[in-house]
Amino acid sequence: MIKFNKKHFNVFFVTFLLLNFILKVTLSQNLAQTKSRVQILSSEEFHGRGYVFEGADKSAEYISNELRNIGVKAFKESYFQVFGYSVNTFPDDGYVKLNRQKLLPGKDYLFGHSSPKISKKYEIFLPDSILLNDTIKFEEMLRESEFKNYALIIDYLKTKNLDIKKYYIRKMMYNKDFGCIVELIPDELMWSVSRFVQTYPVIKIQRGSFDFKSKRLKIKINSKYFPVFAAKNVIGYIPGETDRFIVFTAHYDHLGRMGKSVYFPGAQDNASGVAMLLDLADYYSKNPPKHSIAFIFFFGEEAGLLGSRFYTQYPFFPLEKIDFLINLDLVGTGDEGITVVNGAEEEYEEYMRILNEINNELDLLPQINKRGKSVNSDHAPFNDKGVKGIFIYSMGGKTYYHSPKDKPETLTFAGYESLFKLLTEFVLRIENK
Repeated sequence: MIKFNKKHFNVFFVTFLLLNFILKVTLSQNLAQTKSRVQILSSEEFHGRGYVFEGADKSAEYISNELRNIGVKAFKESYFQVFGYSVNTFPDDGYVKLNRQKLLPGKDYLFGHSSPKISKKYEIFLPDSILLNDTIKFEEMLRESEFKNYALIIDYLKTKNLDIKKYYIRKMMYNKDFGCIVELIPDELMWSVSRFVQTYPVIKIQRGSFDFKSKRLKIKINSKYFPVFAAKNVIGYIPGETDRFIVFTAHYDHLGRMGKSVYFPGAQDNASGVAMLLDLADYYSKNPPKHSIAFIFFFGEEAGLLGSRFYTQYPFFPLEKIDFLINLDLVGTGDEGITVVNGAEEEYEEYMRILNEINNELDLLPQINKRGKSVNSDHAPFNDKGVKGIFIYSMGGKTYYHSPKDKPETLTFAGYESLFKLLTEFVLRIENK
């Protein structure tokens, strides 16, 4: 048995404190760099990483430069995989006026993402609660009268019936009766991306900003449709000892801009995932892996998983060589732990056991929640091709989805260091299975 005297103990204790300090500094430096990257990607300079003012190209260039600086290799001459799809964009400002009162874009209203280029006045048609809840009578009214010069105001708070709410959602999506549809949104305004253009405009107005005494609506929408928008996936890898691959993925696109005055920063969705992938790339460049590690940054996720679907059709290396895929989307919080999509599936039971074992051993995250199969992010096209993979997102904190409020300052990064450690340890263990 080795006996420790006071001198030995002091040396041991000082060494322990020093190593602990170095570890914390290293982790905090990674986190500081991650926060900086999220700040940059979410800045107005990148225009919401979308479809106007070269937001997509600037984002792709930034990510590829970071990969180059880290030392990540490209599979081909560049890091880019180019593809294209149709999209409706909003490069110029418009306006919404109730009577003569101009509403504030991004705060009071958002244009529907499928809205056409239009400038027009409408009379307001605001059904009372009785008419709104009587869809048979509502349909009879539509057959008897002409409403092409009217804007239908849909106030969802006037009904508690889910089927009636679905009726008006369908009316909004497949309208043939009204010149314009206005949805009154009681919660946060949310936007999206559309690959087509409707024949009529849709306006989403914050319910608290709507004057129920208004008689007229005047709008101007400057949308522009692109039959083919050139997009890029950004792809690189760090070679390992084998030709097998662990793949990390995240989408870097977001919603872009609605004119010059409103942009969608997309800090949580998904600058957070992009920043973590870059941090992982930096880690594996300094800690050579057993299997090769590929990093794929997709564009077009918000438009329907288009980048990941394209990649699985035209992969840079055989999909059969992928041992496991980890997709990161919405990972800027973690106060309440993480959720693992596919984690509840029987074929992923062993992987979940390893994740929980690591989490318990190292006392990392408050909880690891598991969900079943889902097609809500870029793991899904790979799963469809037979590639095993999970999608991880963080829980907790106050974040904003598809909103101009999705800014870096809303992210807590409470689980960042723990998730990072969980992932690197998980890769190490599945590599050595």
